Amino acid sequence: MSSSNEFPYGKTVHEDTSSLAKSNTTHGEGHGSSSSSSEYHQSQGVTRMEAVYRAAQGRKTGRGTLYAISISVIVCAWAYSLDQSTTSNYSAFATSSFQQHSSGLASLSIATNIISAVCKPFIAKISDITSRPYTYIVVLCFYVLGYIVVATCRTISAYVIGEVFVAIGSSGLDLLNDIIVADLTTLEWRGFVSSMLSAPFIINTWFAGKIVEALSDGEKWRWGYGMFAIIMPVVLGPAIFTLIYLDRQAQKMGLVNIASSNAARREARNLAEQEGREGPRGQVAAKAVDSQLSWADRAKNNLIEIDAFGLVLLGFGWSLLLLPFSLKTYANGGWHNPSMIAMMVVGGILLICYVLYEKFIATIPSFPNRMLRNKTFMMAIIIDMMYMVAGYLRSLYFSSYTYIVKEWSVSNWTYFNNTMTLALCIFGICAGLIQRWTHRYKRLQIIGLCIKIIGVGILLNGHQATENTAALVISQILIGMGGAFSVVGSRVASQASVPHQDVAVVISLLSLWSKIGASIGSALAAVIWSDKMLENLRTYLPSTVTDAQVTKFFGNIKAIRAYDLNDPIRQGAIVAYKQTLWYLIVPAVALSFIPLIAAFFQTNFYLGKQQNAVMNVAPDGTQLPPQEEPEANKPTINAEPGTFKYKLLKFWAGK
Repeated sequence: MSSSNEFPYGKTVHEDTSSLAKSNTTHGEGHGSSSSSSEYHQSQGVTRMEAVYRAAQGRKTGRGTLYAISISVIVCAWAYSLDQSTTSNYSAFATSSFQQHSSGLASLSIATNIISAVCKPFIAKISDITSRPYTYIVVLCFYVLGYIVVATCRTISAYVIGEVFVAIGSSGLDLLNDIIVADLTTLEWRGFVSSMLSAPFIINTWFAGKIVEALSDGEKWRWGYGMFAIIMPVVLGPAIFTLIYLDRQAQKMGLVNIASSNAARREARNLAEQEGREGPRGQVAAKAVDSQLSWADRAKNNLIEIDAFGLVLLGFGWSLLLLPFSLKTYANGGWHNPSMIAMMVVGGILLICYVLYEKFIATIPSFPNRMLRNKTFMMAIIIDMMYMVAGYLRSLYFSSYTYIVKEWSVSNWTYFNNTMTLALCIFGICAGLIQRWTHRYKRLQIIGLCIKIIGVGILLNGHQATENTAALVISQILIGMGGAFSVVGSRVASQASVPHQDVAVVISLLSLWSKIGASIGSALAAVIWSDKMLENLRTYLPSTVTDAQVTKFFGNIKAIRAYDLNDPIRQGAIVAYKQTLWYLIVPAVALSFIPLIAAFFQTNFYLGKQQNAVMNVAPDGTQLPPQEEPEANKPTINAEPGTFKYKLLKFWAGK
């Protein structure tokens, strides 16, 4: 189970472009053991957070400052959870206001997921090469600007653009909170602490329904979005100022830019010798060598390190390839429309160009070869990406479905919509505690994926979706439970499989491909929904309903909800919704088996007191003794070493 040879890591990465190019070719040398850490060099942001950790621990009020960070991040997480608990319910009302409910939801989901996916590696790398608190400020600006645009929009295009800005800001806040947790926690507590960031959902769920109900009439949904342009800067301010304060305190103590790597220690020791003083020994306490690069050169190297051009190709490629799936219903000629064809062709070409660029041109690829050779990380990507494809295929129109088939108040409808999120949060905390107790995650993830499949299957009732209240609620709880066990497992496994320097990159890449999976799921759902819903509405609505009314009902769920539950029009719409949703749930169940199969081949690191399972160091960068479980608890492989059976069982056991 040891991670010492999980995958290779390479040599020192310097700031000049030529060295960056060399580092890409030398990453395949050596292994990710503690011995290889002698040539491992961290970027500025990572080193600063280790310094912040040591600075906070070293001060008389050290625990107080770390508590200040924790409280600030929790308050930020509370505001973010209130945002997610309420604003996600306004999208159905907002798109219906523009008479584009069906296509609007799909376009919104695809656009926001793609943009938030592509922006995360940018945000992660910026936070590594600069500083985390200043990155918080940047993403906060996107967040506030986006909600201002959404609250004042007059067209569906402006609404989607505003939501894209919000997606950049909110995904950045979410990412930075996860990075802070990964920076300052050990593996044994990583799952629990990261899940605790979602704990405010448990509180907010109970009054989110009242907020949504109060703002669901007419154009009041605009206030539901706009209030977060005020709330978030207020609650995030303390977190930003606390981190800036600690960052500057660490600099004053001479800890900035020096971490656990011997290469960095040697640089500091050489500088100390040149200045005629004693070099650092043990815990680092010396200044790093200042860079002599100009601002322009630094900016150029940062763009290279981020792989900006490659990510732009990736984002535009997936956007152009997937958006036609949601737009084709309203395009003249549907799939035969020249614009639809052109978008998909150009999108496909851009994705091919991305692969070729990453393979042959990129100095530092956004998806490095060492990540491709990292079995743990690749299994996590397969699990989470296919989990999201199946999830969005089922859930994109699920809240609209319950809004039509159930005569719930808006408040109760919101409570139901938040049921799965509530289950995710509660069982995410449970998963973290189980990981702390067992020091493992693989079996729990497999169990969770099985539970999730059962939860999705409960939604089926013969050749249509169920409308039974008990089945709907139990399904949401089971999907949330299974999802929590799986998501926390993938998160901890991926972060454990890389050294501290790559934690932010791994978090962003896992999120990137998960979001791409969500976009693919949304695109598939849009095609199925648009093809089946119009047909089923025409089939099951009374013959007195005109084609113009059918089109109106297709684009505005409020128009259907206006009819009494027992009205023939409402009843016909309910049957149409049940028949259409069946075509989304069945493939979702089938696709859910892919992450389950992948989970059986996941590694199973021992979760100890180290920051990661590759370099045996604590969160502050200091070396730790070997973190291994007792030999008696380790599984044995009953096969002759070197045989195919031995290799297969070893791979299966995650060794």
